[in-house]
Amino acid sequence: MIHHRLFAFFLLFLLLPFQFSNAINCFAGSRGYIKGKQEQKFVNETCDEGMKYCLESYTEDFDSVTASCQTLSTSRRILNICESGKPLISSGLTTRCCFDDLCNNIGIEKKKISGLKNK
Repeated sequence: MIHHRLFAFFLLFLLLPFQFSNAINCFAGSRGYIKGKQEQKFVNETCDEGMKYCLESYTEDFDSVTASCQTLSTSRRILNICESGKPLISSGLTTRCCFDDLCNNIGIEKKKISGLKNK
């Protein structure tokens, strides 16, 4: 009987990390002009538990980009875009959502800025 308890304990101990591994990873950061100089910083961020979307917005020329995780404070307007499955393009700004790890990289990758590193 003690072996069964020990086995159950080890099984639970081994499987416990998998319960918390369903959080999505997204890029988080921005690119834009600060005092006339283009700057950018993007990092890989593990989103909060229960959040299922990566968010991204970018201008037509990809000079301005923002990327983030969905949060509890994400607006209903943005969540409607996410739930529609289609990007919103308005006044030259594209806003989109996705639900795979690090999928919010279109604006980041479309314009590789030579010599510009993450700060």
